This record gives sequence, C-alpha cells and structure tokens, in this order.
Amino acid sequence: MKILYLSSDLGIPVLGRKGASVHVRGLVSAFVRAGHFVVLAAPLLNKTPWEEPASLNVPLLHLPPSADTLNAVLALKAFNEGLGVTNSLPGELRRILYNQELGTQLKRRFESAPPDVIYERASLYGTAGVALARELKVPLFVELNAPLPVEQSAYRATVLGELVAQAERGALLQADAVLTVSAPLRDYVVSLGVEPGRVSVVPNGVDATLFQPSPPDPAGRARWGLGNGPVLGFVGGLRPWHGVEALPTLLEKLVHRYRGLRLVIAGDGPLRGELEHTLKERGLTRSVVFTGWLPHEEVAGLIRQFDVALAPYSQPEHAFYFSPLKLFEYMSCGVPVVAAALGQIAEIVRDGETGLLYPPDELDALTEACDRLLADPALRQRLGQAAAKEIRGLYTWDQNAARVVELARALILARQNG
Repeated sequence: MKILYLSSDLGIPVLGRKGASVHVRGLVSAFVRAGHFVVLAAPLLNKTPWEEPASLNVPLLHLPPSADTLNAVLALKAFNEGLGVTNSLPGELRRILYNQELGTQLKRRFESAPPDVIYERASLYGTAGVALARELKVPLFVELNAPLPVEQSAYRATVLGELVAQAERGALLQADAVLTVSAPLRDYVVSLGVEPGRVSVVPNGVDATLFQPSPPDPAGRARWGLGNGPVLGFVGGLRPWHGVEALPTLLEKLVHRYRGLRLVIAGDGPLRGELEHTLKERGLTRSVVFTGWLPHEEVAGLIRQFDVALAPYSQPEHAFYFSPLKLFEYMSCGVPVVAAALGQIAEIVRDGETGLLYPPDELDALTEACDRLLADPALRQRLGQAAAKEIRGLYTWDQNAARVVELARALILARQNG
C-alpha cells in the first residue's frame, strides 16, 4: 500500500526529539516494516541546526512555509509592534496560509501518481489533508492527539478561537476515518457530530525492539553520575500538565530515607528554570540530574537505570485526553511506574499488577507509592515484568500500523464497490 503521511504541524520537527516527533517516526517505521511504501511530508525537520537528525528510511518531502507566507506573518508582527501589543494572530495566520499552500504543492506532486491513502496527523488549522484527499479521490485518515482548540485556549492563546474550532470540526467531519489516542478524545470527536462508526481509539505505542527489559548499563550509570543509590526517573516535557511541580517535594520527602537517592529528569521545557530554582532553595541540587532532551535511541537505556518511573500528571480543568508516550516506554522496559489515576492511564496501568496508581494531585499518596516500591525490590521486579509483558503484547507501533492498514483496506474496498 502507498501511504502519504502528512505532518503539517509547524511545531513538530519530524526528525527531532519531541514526543510527537517520536510518534510520527514510530508509526511511519512500522508501516515500512510491514512492507508498505510511505512518503512523509512535513514543514519542519529539526528544532535547531545543531540537533542531530533522527534516522528515518523513507522519502521525506520537506515543505516549509513559502516566502510569501513568512512575509505576511512578519508584516502582522510589525503591525502588533507598532501598537505595542502581543497576540497569537501572526502564528495563527502562518498556519492558515501554510495549509492553503501545502495542499496546492502536494496536489502538484501527487496528482499523476496518487497514494492509496492519506494519513494526516491533525494540527491547528490543518485542512491540507482534506483538500488533497478530495482532489485525489483517496481515503483520508485523521489522527487526533488532543482537542486542539481546547488545548490552545487552555495552555497557550488564540485570537481566532471560533475559527480554529470550525477548522478542526470541518476536517474531522470530512475525514473517512478518525483515529483518537484515547476514549475521552473519541467522545470529544463524536460530540462534534462525527459519526461514531468512523471513529476508532488507537492508543500510543512503543518500539518493542528498542524499549525492552535489560539490566542497567554500568556505563550509563557512570555517565549520569547516579552513584550506587536508587533512582526515581521522569521523562517528558517540563510543562504544567505533566505535574513536574510535584517532583521537588517528592524528592525532599524521600531523600533522607534512601541513601544516595537520585532524581533523574530527562527532558526540557518552560518549567525547568523554576524546578532548578526550587531544588536549589531546598538544598536538593546534588540529588538531581537534568539530562535535557536526549536522542530517542538513548532514552531506553536511561529508563532502565530507573528503579521507579514517574508519571505525576495533575488533574486538568478539561477531560484527561492524553495517551502518555512515556508510560508505554517505561512499562515496555520493565520498570515499575507510579502514575496518577487519570483517563487512559487508569486503563493501561492495573493498580498493584502492572504499576501503582494514586489520586492525582495527592502528593502524600504519590510519596507513599514511591516509598513502597523503593522499599520492596521484589515488588518492583514483579510489577515491572508484568508491565513489560502487557505493553509488548498489546501496545506497539507495529500493531497500530496493522490496524490502520486493515481499516484502510476496508475503506478502499468500499469505494471500489461503490
């Protein structure tokens, strides 16, 4: 099958280190392993010129915004500066104009040799896939990882709130199939008027060949200066909804109970400065290791250094629609997790069997769960082994790809039969 994978989000470097980047490459690589032909089209390859690009063995169409789009955005920024105001309008205009020109570029490239199916990762104002599928008369899959207008309003800003919601609804209604990463997100899509039979839940997955149980590498322990004590670990963006604000207090409560305890924080984001300041104020700096963003192929080795892996999400004001990539990677490595009992997390982690759950935002319960695991190596081993078996059996990119292809074949057959 010929698959055009469209990642039009201007904030996702498809060869970079963000979780969304890993998701794109994981599914694309799984399609290829299954014998399908994939072309990946995207506006952004890496976040900076200094970041080593991840390897991806598929044809890659790098289609950045045109000079005309960038000039329009610069003009709007200059207008804002003249008024002494700051708003999200330049960024939103850039997304709108980019999607218009992207659809035109892709039509020129594929109208004489169309794909069998278009697979689009939904983005703000992401309409290029709908336009292209209509022109080429091929099925369109839209993968939704969040209710984008809700997320934009809650965590960032939007001037065109109604328009961005209309764009999302329009794309979802016109897609042949919508794939959501969680059940709450499926409910959201159905609430917009999409026929329930066209919406499937496909959670995040893992590369089981990379994220597998294995003894910790002594060289990795030495590299990060972890010493001989136990390790608490967190992987992910240092952003408010990840619950990382709880980490300093958690460490403060446990550091005197376990000799040589270390907290490893792998990732980066806007809360890093605040975390470093709080840890310094509390005299905990020597017990913490910040790795920053790591190449994805190095993450599994770091996770295997953890004695306890953390997913301390806080309760959001909206439904918890996430499908946390870190959770699947922790568990696939056979490391026991302590996670907030929210949304899909409570479906993936069976409390006391494949990990430990605690009520979100209850720091004492988080501390108690970590304490329980740190004090009981046999429990850590039992939960970790069960978790690895569960994830590797049910939640891999290869299984996700197989499900998408099965749905695609059914859609193609239905079109052929009229």
